[in-house]
Amino acid sequence: MFVVAWGGNQFTPLLTMYRAERGYSELAVNTLLFAYVIGLIPSLLLAHRLAERWGPRAPLVLAVPASALGSILVAAGSHNPVLMFAGRMSTGVALGIGMVLGGLALDSLTNTPGRAPRASAMSLTSGFAVGAGAAGALAQWAPAPTTAPYALHVILCAAGAVLVVRFTPKTARTPAVPPGRAPARTPLPGAFHLLVIPAAPWIFGALGIAYAVLPSIVAPQLNGFATAFSGLLCLLSLGLGFLAQRLVGTAERRTGPARTTGVALVVTGTLAAAGAAATEALWLAVVAASVLGIGYGLTLVGCLRDCERLAPPGRLGTMTGRVYCLGYLGFGLPTAIAWLHSSFAIGTAATLLCVAAAAVVTNAGGAAVLRIVRRVHPG
Repeated sequence: MFVVAWGGNQFTPLLTMYRAERGYSELAVNTLLFAYVIGLIPSLLLAHRLAERWGPRAPLVLAVPASALGSILVAAGSHNPVLMFAGRMSTGVALGIGMVLGGLALDSLTNTPGRAPRASAMSLTSGFAVGAGAAGALAQWAPAPTTAPYALHVILCAAGAVLVVRFTPKTARTPAVPPGRAPARTPLPGAFHLLVIPAAPWIFGALGIAYAVLPSIVAPQLNGFATAFSGLLCLLSLGLGFLAQRLVGTAERRTGPARTTGVALVVTGTLAAAGAAATEALWLAVVAASVLGIGYGLTLVGCLRDCERLAPPGRLGTMTGRVYCLGYLGFGLPTAIAWLHSSFAIGTAATLLCVAAAAVVTNAGGAAVLRIVRRVHPG
């Protein structure tokens, strides 16, 4: 999970480099950033079916070389957007399989409630953080900046494949499809639809704002160090998110507070990002990225623990896949913001204020509806 997460996020701090050295527009680089979601979403939705047929090990073994292939294509196609797009899609396919089936494999390795979701979230977050930080540093100071970050990832994939083959359990703890019961007929809980689903898009939406939108806002003040600063924001936001996930493990087992607090921090960080966009204040961009990172960490681990707590038999993979699927739609925010700015001259600050309002409305509305339903139909 660490290796495929590394591959998924190493592209992010390089956006400013591709803009400056390859001449790609803001809309083009944000579209390439979002491209891996196109490969990610189908794999998220289908991963649990792969586990039903082959167990988690075989698909995970295939996910690692798919992630390496994505790095090779992006490195080879730095002047070719079509090749880069294909590489980003391959990276997305690998990440989707790793996220869902890696989580199921972790669940089979522990008997402690809540431990597998926390380990899953921390594995992904550390991969996202270290991959982005290493890529940003290599692109800023190493020779061959469009190749070196991806070469390092390919080497890591070779080591990761060996570990997956050696240690991943061949089967999940419980069969994905209970005998005599089709998963499609098992209804998912209302709390999942009204509490977890509204929170999910803001998981990675927070990160999209933190290290795809904020660096471009303050880039004119960075005097040639925009790539390094973008990598720094990735490390900062994801590092704080990792610490937040770590602390959740020592707190109460109830997941609602982690998810609710996380969404509240995402809203707060988005408002700070709007302030940074209006003032171009470097310090405010750093503060916004920090708050967004903590919000991301708490929202992710809270949603995953809710899935573990609420899932009917055989539906954990489906619910986890949906959370990640909706979560990654949040990475479309930078593309949407760039499109609104280029097409309609809508300012970044105004768009971010609308994003914060949407997060409040969707999550407060879901909680209010659930309270009404429980009053009308107790139990």
